[in-house]
Amino acid sequence: MQQQNNNQNMYDNQGPNGEIPGKNQAVASLVLGIISVVLWFFGYSAIISVILGIIGLVLASKSKEAGFDGGLRTAGFVLSIIGTIGGAFFFIACVACVGMLGIAGIGAGM
Repeated sequence: MQQQNNNQNMYDNQGPNGEIPGKNQAVASLVLGIISVVLWFFGYSAIISVILGIIGLVLASKSKEAGFDGGLRTAGFVLSIIGTIGGAFFFIACVACVGMLGIAGIGAGM
């Protein structure tokens, strides 16, 4: 019953064009979260994953401030957090691996 009341209240404050405030930001947050998770696996593009994850987090919080509290916002928020943390981890691991190869002299052709 509580969930039904929350959904009804969420749709009561529609904008003039029938738009639900914050829904577009929630969708953008979800898309950026998905992209940030996918970019982990491409080496140095993990830094882009961190950037997109942070933007996704900002959009998810702005969506909540606008009054949208649906599953899209929650999924976007969670995926953005996972993308940010995972991207940072993979970027640091990639930099460490290249550093170790440089120390060993493998990349210089010695």
